[in-house]
Amino acid sequence: MGAIALTFSLIVFRIAAPNLNLQSVVIKNLKFNSSSSPPYLNMTFIAEIQVKNDNFGTFKFQNSSAGVFYNGTLIGTSGFFGGEVLGRETENMNVTIKVRSNVWVNQTYLNGDLNSGLVKLRSYADFRGKVTVLKIAKQSKVSVLDCTMNLNLTSKAIQDILCAEN
Repeated sequence: MGAIALTFSLIVFRIAAPNLNLQSVVIKNLKFNSSSSPPYLNMTFIAEIQVKNDNFGTFKFQNSSAGVFYNGTLIGTSGFFGGEVLGRETENMNVTIKVRSNVWVNQTYLNGDLNSGLVKLRSYADFRGKVTVLKIAKQSKVSVLDCTMNLNLTSKAIQDILCAEN
């Protein structure tokens, strides 16, 4: 009986951070100009994020934000409301980010990337929350989504998405 209880507790009460995956990115309203002074890049970045909770308990996450970076500079951010993902379930959510290059962006690099037709971007989001198992065990967990990708200006699409494991 003790072995059964030990096995049950090791499986059910093992709590891990939920997995985040970037399912897709859609680019809308893409506008750019390398010949203007300063050069600019504006668009709407719509990311579909999958939250997979392998735990037996519910993951409740807080309000958070996601950002898009160019050459280390934040060029777009958006907040999203907290929510929950039930145990052993997967939820998808869309996050829309208005991207606007700004004066803090290295204009020389941006001009070169716009002329090449490929702009390297990084997206980042973190989900902070608690996993609760059987109303007994609660653990704070943080899941991070950190991806690099290329924006192809000719096809107006994202390609070469590479996300770090969290």
